[in-house]
Amino acid sequence: MAYFSQTDIEQYTGFASTDFKNAGSMMTATQWATLCSNIVDYVTDLVDRYCGVESFESHAVTEYHDGLGASGDDDTYLEYDVRFYLWEPCISVGTVSVDINADTATQYWETRTARSTATAGDYMVATRGETTWVRFHQNCPSEGYQNVKIEYTAGYSSGSRQLSVIKWICLRIAKNMLLEMKKTQEVSTIRNTGVRDFSQMFEPRAETNILTADIIRDLWKFRRLRLGGPTWD
Repeated sequence: MAYFSQTDIEQYTGFASTDFKNAGSMMTATQWATLCSNIVDYVTDLVDRYCGVESFESHAVTEYHDGLGASGDDDTYLEYDVRFYLWEPCISVGTVSVDINADTATQYWETRTARSTATAGDYMVATRGETTWVRFHQNCPSEGYQNVKIEYTAGYSSGSRQLSVIKWICLRIAKNMLLEMKKTQEVSTIRNTGVRDFSQMFEPRAETNILTADIIRDLWKFRRLRLGGPTWD
């Protein structure tokens, strides 16, 4: 999965193979394609890891959560006990199951039913902004470890405005990488040719970081923070 392509890089930056060198010689089209592919992979992985998701494109996810049981007085379920927050942006929830056997027995997953116009069901799905959760109102999960399984389609739909924004953020990161590479090659060229006027050195920007403050600010809105329990539960 990737959020942009070599063509996107060329259109956004205006760079081509003729703008870079490889081992002292002008980069070939094949070498340029390999470089762009590596940049696409690196930037995509960087964004996914920084934001804490597997991917922002549509993909299948299976999550396991801990059932808390009834933690209220007289064995009543509190709101905290029946809500299970999904870790990634959600397109749609598929199957919700509960392991009804004890940890000392084999797993037995019992599928729960979603509330709809035809049935009261066991749970409902709610979304507020970028956060989606499953809320049980009957047949609530008992206390247990990884005994609630939620299968859903995560990410953003193809053509969504969110994927468009993420694409442009990725292109800005890719541009910074290429500018850093271009700057390094220009410095080497000037020094090797014995030029004494270093004002000729390629200096397209003041910042030298790849992940700049403005990019971090724009990525922050897509970061996924673990809610509804301990960080890794």
